[in-house]
Amino acid sequence: MNTLASEKGYSILEVLISAALGTLVLAGAFDVYVTSTKGLIGQANIVQMQADTKAAVDLMAAEFRMAYTGNDNTPASAIVNSTTLKFYRTKESGIATGGTTTTLIDGSKNWPTNKFASTSAGTYFLWIKSGTGTQASPVTIQNNNGTTLNLASALAVAPSIDSLYFIVRQQTFTLLSEDPNDLTNLTLRHLITGSASHILARNVTQLVFDQSLPCTATSVCITLSTRSQKKDPRTGKYRTYTLTSSATPRN
Repeated sequence: MNTLASEKGYSILEVLISAALGTLVLAGAFDVYVTSTKGLIGQANIVQMQADTKAAVDLMAAEFRMAYTGNDNTPASAIVNSTTLKFYRTKESGIATGGTTTTLIDGSKNWPTNKFASTSAGTYFLWIKSGTGTQASPVTIQNNNGTTLNLASALAVAPSIDSLYFIVRQQTFTLLSEDPNDLTNLTLRHLITGSASHILARNVTQLVFDQSLPCTATSVCITLSTRSQKKDPRTGKYRTYTLTSSATPRN
């Protein structure tokens, strides 16, 4: 019996060639997938690094703009060193209507009871900027009611109706190592006096507070450099990011 041409199957050689071509196509597709995945992972690391850095710099600048700079507490004095910025941040202000050496009364206020009490969340301070009872340094607020601040220590002079006061908190931004044995593992921390510190950014490679140009005597320049948490899968290296900002206190 004669076999029809249409009934013939593939030869072994044809099957092998087809399998080889299919393998090449699948390998190419898989390589594209792996490359794309590495790209997405690397991009995600970069985006996270940039977002964290920007959030940290924005917070430092915003907080320092509210720094209290009366009584010669100038921006320059806030720079403890190149990696530490320490200042009093204004929370509220007003004109006293009276008081004693251990109290300040402002009849125009209606504060929630113990809004400014010293707790584990931090300590509040009273600083009289001008008028009767002007202070060279602030005193701790112990607690308060609707119109009265009770102080932890006595003022030299009781406040009067011409006393311009500020309620402030002392804040510090500084660079610390999470591991004392690894000085390359640095974090940017935010500390409010009387409370625990909070991490603003990890994997910091540089933090600089200074008054170099374009900053002036009335402002502070902030430079923060960080690296990605993981190495870029495509290059095998860490990615870095640097952001600079400046802040001028309003008070």
